[in-house]
Amino acid sequence: MRNETSTSTRRGQRTSFLRHFMSDAHGSYAILFALSIIPVLIAIGAAIDISRAYVVKQRMTKALDAAGLAVAGMTGLTNAQIQTTAQNFFNANYPSTKIGVPGTLTVTSTTSKVMLSASASMPTAIMSIVGIDTMSIAANSEITKLGKKLEVALVFDNTGSMAQSSKLSSLQTAAKSFLTVLQNSAPNAGDVKVAIVPFTTDVNVGSTNSSATWLKWSWTYPTYTCTKTWSGTTCSYGTATKTVSKTGWKGCVTDRDQSNDVSITPPSTGTSSTLYPADDANSKNNYCSLQSLMPLTYDWTALTSKVNAMTAGGSTNTTIGLVWGWTMLTQGMPLSSAAAPDPKKLNKVLVFLTDGDNTYYRDGMDTCDGFNPCPGADTRTALVCSAIKNAGILVYTIRTLDGNATLLSNCSSGAGYYYDVSSASQLDSIFTAIATSISNLRISQ
Repeated sequence: MRNETSTSTRRGQRTSFLRHFMSDAHGSYAILFALSIIPVLIAIGAAIDISRAYVVKQRMTKALDAAGLAVAGMTGLTNAQIQTTAQNFFNANYPSTKIGVPGTLTVTSTTSKVMLSASASMPTAIMSIVGIDTMSIAANSEITKLGKKLEVALVFDNTGSMAQSSKLSSLQTAAKSFLTVLQNSAPNAGDVKVAIVPFTTDVNVGSTNSSATWLKWSWTYPTYTCTKTWSGTTCSYGTATKTVSKTGWKGCVTDRDQSNDVSITPPSTGTSSTLYPADDANSKNNYCSLQSLMPLTYDWTALTSKVNAMTAGGSTNTTIGLVWGWTMLTQGMPLSSAAAPDPKKLNKVLVFLTDGDNTYYRDGMDTCDGFNPCPGADTRTALVCSAIKNAGILVYTIRTLDGNATLLSNCSSGAGYYYDVSSASQLDSIFTAIATSISNLRISQ
């Protein structure tokens, strides 16, 4: 009897426990949380993998853009050659070591456009938990070939400070990349032309032009002499005349008489102030050692050789570099082969680079020492910059490590046309970006 009672009691206790467990809400929260955390974790994992996929798509698109810009301007290639060239550029910018495995590039080329596409298979990091092992990613690019022609003047500081911090060598590399982009952007030979104007205190127009009627061999400049006495300092002002011999002249010219120093007034043999003063050896222009300018041309080999031949030496006069860059883009001026302005069919662009302050100009020969900033020269630079932009020429300015940032920023055509470079290594990407922006090629999709 005692055992039966004990067994019955135990059965009642178990029944009571089960009823209590089934009616207790506390334990259900843990079960619900365990069940609900699964889709949350899947969502987080999906977000991570989708973010990785977005990065892959962006990288693929940039590689497609580079490949499209490279082949869009090339002429005379078969479809197979276009395909191979584009694939090589794409592989260089999206190597197999990147995330995802890109498939074969697809290229379609017409007379006005180049369309490219590629796909990649990206292994997932989290979504494989739910059986999704890979994600397919597609990217597209479209390059439009514009019909406008282009004339560009590259105006480059070749002063002594450019030899420091790899500035000149970096500029040479960047300029050659620039030329390559423009060469590839020209649908027809001669659609894109480039001039190169190295400058220091002077510009070298070439010694072979010694018989040119737009030169003058004797010119004046202001002088001043100051004497210190017990009562103070007395200064007297006057002028001096410089006469240059044609014999041994290396080709350098200095600023014209004001106000022609900041203009493109055509030179006239009957008006001395419009002629270009021939200059010769002096300590401030480094004995005219800089390379001669190269007028507009589409001889890409000659342009590259000119860039490679540039050397550094002398002081800074940005005004004369800008004036001669403007001259190269103006029809009818000395040494210029520029076409007449035609905004609907022709763009004219001036790209200007310097690494320092103005330290010299002709009318400051006695006050600017070639080493310290010269405010008078800055005034002339500001005037010529305004005149160039008013002539409808697009102006890019690049300050490389040093120089008057305000002056150069104001000289440009506005926001997006001025670059302040803190390291010479940045020049290559900047020049490539400018070349792409001004070329006949546009990334249209």
